[in-house]
Amino acid sequence: MLGSTPALSPVASTSERLSLRLAPTGTDLGRRAYRTHTAPLEAMSLPQLLDAQNSRLYRPQDIWHALVNAQTYASRELRAICERASPNGPLFGEMVTLLTTKEEDRSLDRLSDAGIFLAPTRAHQLLAEDAALLRSNEGLKLWLEYAAAPASYLNVFDGSDIFSETIAEDRSRIDRILRVLVACGRDRTDAPPLNPSDTMPRNPLAHLCSQIAPQWLRRLLELGAKPEQTNSRGMPLTVVAMRAQALRLYVAGHDPLAPHDSLRQLARLLKRRGADLMQPDREGMPSVTLLTLHGLCGAAEALLATGADPNTPDRGGNTLMHHLAYVVHLRDDPAKADCAHLAYLAHYVLIIASRYGGDLTRVNHAGQSPRAWLPESFTPAPQIGQTFLDTVRKTALRRIRSLV
Repeated sequence: MLGSTPALSPVASTSERLSLRLAPTGTDLGRRAYRTHTAPLEAMSLPQLLDAQNSRLYRPQDIWHALVNAQTYASRELRAICERASPNGPLFGEMVTLLTTKEEDRSLDRLSDAGIFLAPTRAHQLLAEDAALLRSNEGLKLWLEYAAAPASYLNVFDGSDIFSETIAEDRSRIDRILRVLVACGRDRTDAPPLNPSDTMPRNPLAHLCSQIAPQWLRRLLELGAKPEQTNSRGMPLTVVAMRAQALRLYVAGHDPLAPHDSLRQLARLLKRRGADLMQPDREGMPSVTLLTLHGLCGAAEALLATGADPNTPDRGGNTLMHHLAYVVHLRDDPAKADCAHLAYLAHYVLIIASRYGGDLTRVNHAGQSPRAWLPESFTPAPQIGQTFLDTVRKTALRRIRSLV
């Protein structure tokens, strides 16, 4: 109603309330309400201060002064985040400017100048909805909490998400966090803001997700996380994800030699999202071989059943069959006695790989075939004897127990 008293902050002083009653016009009332007392800003947290920008109770300069004033709670909070993310860098000043700019005026170039895009190319690959999220106060708050510091993304998945079904509100929040992390490139680098780098995370977001929150892996890959990314140890996601699921099955009492349906589903997901199911580690060992030597033969077979090609050559022309045959060969090498038990696992998967078209006669660049490394008595028989199977299973279980 014209001339009515405007709404006041609950913390407005008595003098402010009285002065408003004396104001003569509606216009003066509106201006007076806009310039209300700013002291409560000093006690606001950073999220509360950002939310206060949407209130007509505070001027833009009031918010700015509260952020740069080292005595306010929000300023100390922002300074601590920026210092952890980029010690002695200009991030604090950039963030103050960005946070006090209206959402609609935050361009992608402005975000890029402030160091939001940790992988610079991500700024040119965003969907409109992801760009809008990053420009929003909510998106920037999530960026500060989970993306600014190189290791903050490790806190994305809390106990409620890991051990039970999350409520809809939590699922929605985690989804937005993942969108922010992928949109800014935190899933691909350990670089601090304003210092673009090719430094790979020790445990990339997709690897972390596959290990402790596998129900989110599909969504993460949909958002654009790289399925071919390796961790700091050179291990590909294919191995990390399949290994984690195989160990969960082991804990649940499943046979480590069985290609459980959940392993096949995971392999199909990885393949559909562009993963190389035979991707090697830093040392050139194919994924199927790595899983085999860990005792996770069921996971290795699941990859083969999903399309991992046992005849794909590496730089030296060696295929999966070469790698497995060489391990079998070590069984008769006295100098490699400590590796003899691995020969049973390799022998078993070599037989399985033969069923999926693995060629024992294909030569590598040195002219060697897998067949040449195998004992004369070796035959990739379609049937596996029970005694041999029991030995393989016992060996697999011993290897798995050493991992958990």
